[in-house]
Amino acid sequence: MESKNSLMRKLLFAIFLTITFSSCFIFYTFKDISIEPDVKTFYVEDFANNATNSPATLNQDFSEALRKKIIDETSLTYDENNPHVIFSGSISSFDVTAQAPNKEGASLNRLQIKINVEYVNTLHEKENWKKPFTWYADFPSDQSLDEVQESLIKEIFAQILDDIINKSFNNW
Repeated sequence: MESKNSLMRKLLFAIFLTITFSSCFIFYTFKDISIEPDVKTFYVEDFANNATNSPATLNQDFSEALRKKIIDETSLTYDENNPHVIFSGSISSFDVTAQAPNKEGASLNRLQIKINVEYVNTLHEKENWKKPFTWYADFPSDQSLDEVQESLIKEIFAQILDDIINKSFNNW
């Protein structure tokens, strides 16, 4: 007959193994994506670039970033021919302004991008919307925009893309 200590050790070991192996199969996500079950496909039109002084490929870069974000964070499939959800719009502003001025001039500059987005759900028209999304990033005034533009655009796009996904699929 086994002692109580031996039984207790085996029981604790069995519990430990159960917790260890079952936790390998649990998937946690902080994304609360909510898409109607019949919505399976999406399409992102190439956004227009109506912003003066912006990089020539800004609209193409944004359109591609939105496609990638939707593919990476939803179960939707990209479909140009028969999409259930369509994103379109334009980049309407790309502005640099001085912030936090001091006696010697501005100590910070701000790049701000505004993107107008239209969301059309061909299966659930009540979910359609149009909305401008604006975000900014600051940079030191002793740096030129050319030096920091690429990283600032990525930072701004990341926030705007999160906001678009939240509005589209979380109804924020």
